[in-house]
Amino acid sequence: MKIPMQTEPVDADSHLVEIMITANHLHPVAQVFSVPSSVSVLEGSSVLEHLNRIVTIETLEMPILGRKDGLICNANGRILDLATVCNLDGQAIILGNQGTGKDTRQNLASGIPWNEDLKVKDADDAISHLVLIGQDPFSCLISLGIEPTDLSTNNWSELGNSLLSIHSMCPNTIQILTPSSQLNSMIDALKSSGAQHSDIDEWRSVRMLSGIMDHHELNPDNLPFELGLSELVALDKGCYPGQEIHARMESRGVLARCLVRLKSDDLIPVGKSKIENVGRVSVTDSNQYDEGWVALALIPYAAEGIEVIRFENEVAAKVELI
Repeated sequence: MKIPMQTEPVDADSHLVEIMITANHLHPVAQVFSVPSSVSVLEGSSVLEHLNRIVTIETLEMPILGRKDGLICNANGRILDLATVCNLDGQAIILGNQGTGKDTRQNLASGIPWNEDLKVKDADDAISHLVLIGQDPFSCLISLGIEPTDLSTNNWSELGNSLLSIHSMCPNTIQILTPSSQLNSMIDALKSSGAQHSDIDEWRSVRMLSGIMDHHELNPDNLPFELGLSELVALDKGCYPGQEIHARMESRGVLARCLVRLKSDDLIPVGKSKIENVGRVSVTDSNQYDEGWVALALIPYAAEGIEVIRFENEVAAKVELI
């Protein structure tokens, strides 16, 4: 399982047709969510070189307003944080998971060589993260002066003091980084353009139905390859924490677990369960939506083709690949 990475600008017409066909669980236009996230800023002349030593992807050749999605891992190859990077002139914004900012900034700062003049700043309160997601999210941006063909997963587009880009995990999702002082005005502008402002609890269901991972999955319990994130790991670049483990896993080509989506009419229990004829199942998050309950779970790779999982409380859940 791999995340499809978009390398060319979006063709608006074909893109929207694809969305209408495959995203029936989404709002017919768009919903806007304020998603709690960590935001760090790295400043200095060697920003890209330093990031290249820390994150799992190549950052050296990033253009101004370029975007790269990678991970920050520990020496055992396990995930510490998501790292969505925006390259500015002598500065980089690193968007991470909720609650990880302090540790991520410590990781960034502890790896700075003595002869490099780099500063790591806390932007958790200064920059807010909005997600615009739906069957037709681009229509909400046209009236704001954004052309859909300008958006992709490998660059950020400017809208005043805000930055916009397509989410690498879901092509009908637009991420917006905006100054926190302008958060409400940005939400109001999107609402005026047809978006519905929704609460964060609903986001939990939407993101799982859309295959978007957050801190529930991107954490030290898990390895990138188990989550299908091989495209966020560059094994042909210089060393970074966890590279040796990742290279060993890639060369062996054998995974112990894989990530799936579960759907049920009943509450799907979060946590680890021992399931007969399946093995150990780890449900990372579970939430109710219009048609029942949805969850994400890691199951034994050998059970990847299973269609239904029955938990000890007799809850039956349909299994979908992500």
